[in-house]
Amino acid sequence: MTRFENKLCPVCRTRFNEKAEIVCCPVCGVPHHRACYSINNRCALEELHASGWSWKGKLPDEERIENAATGEAVFENTAARFEDKDSAEGSHGYMPFEEEQRMFEEQLGANNPFSELFRDFKNKEIGEDGVSMHELVAYSATSIYHYGRAFNMFRTRVNGKKRRISFNFCSGLLAPVFQFYRRMNFFGIAALIVLLIPSFVIALTPEQTLQSNIDSFVYFIQFSRVILMSLLCLFGDYIYYRHCVKSIIRFRSRYDGDTKSDDYYLSLYECGKPTFAGGLVGILAVSFGLVCCKMISGMI
Repeated sequence: MTRFENKLCPVCRTRFNEKAEIVCCPVCGVPHHRACYSINNRCALEELHASGWSWKGKLPDEERIENAATGEAVFENTAARFEDKDSAEGSHGYMPFEEEQRMFEEQLGANNPFSELFRDFKNKEIGEDGVSMHELVAYSATSIYHYGRAFNMFRTRVNGKKRRISFNFCSGLLAPVFQFYRRMNFFGIAALIVLLIPSFVIALTPEQTLQSNIDSFVYFIQFSRVILMSLLCLFGDYIYYRHCVKSIIRFRSRYDGDTKSDDYYLSLYECGKPTFAGGLVGILAVSFGLVCCKMISGMI
């Protein structure tokens, strides 16, 4: 770790400290924050590999300028990556929403209507729910624009009341795979059980009764699943919001370090980042449940 301390990450352009999680490019050896490397799952300087460039302690465009008044070293192109002065000094470091913010600014201009929303995402002030907006967007990791708007709405009172409805098509249609993908394992299991209950009821129904009431059973299955999916489409974001709040508070309580530091938010990003393995588990769980229903039906 000593050889990487105070060196620059090629993605976020912030310095590594002793607690940073670092991965190195297997080709050129340049170190990245693990979260930064995972953005594209490749080296940020891949275009230099063909020329045979290798990391020897500095990035190719890195220029140290000694400030005569203070003797401190600053980096010329760091300030250009961040919007405000505090960020330019490195207090925020890399956050997953920066790429989405850059995309909106490139397409719509710096004064687009989403700029204020992205500025809210940087707010580190703890709300009445016990977490900050900055923590919420770091933990949600992806689809920041959608979840950031939803979380901001859930945290804001209108006429003294908080909203709990925000439409999310994937939360309902892809249940419970979506819940496992978003690391909401408890809700994933609950959704799986509720979805499979009608199938188990039919599996346990004698064949003679089933044949004489086949239309009623079909309607029963379809109706129950439509109801569940509709509820998850409407309240899925709020369920995810409550999951994020509890997970962040739990993570913060066992985090051994500064909870305002770049590394804290990077670790939070890694902790909450969706997992395709979880989605696969959800698919397998649904398939296994349906197979069990089929086997039970064949045994009766």
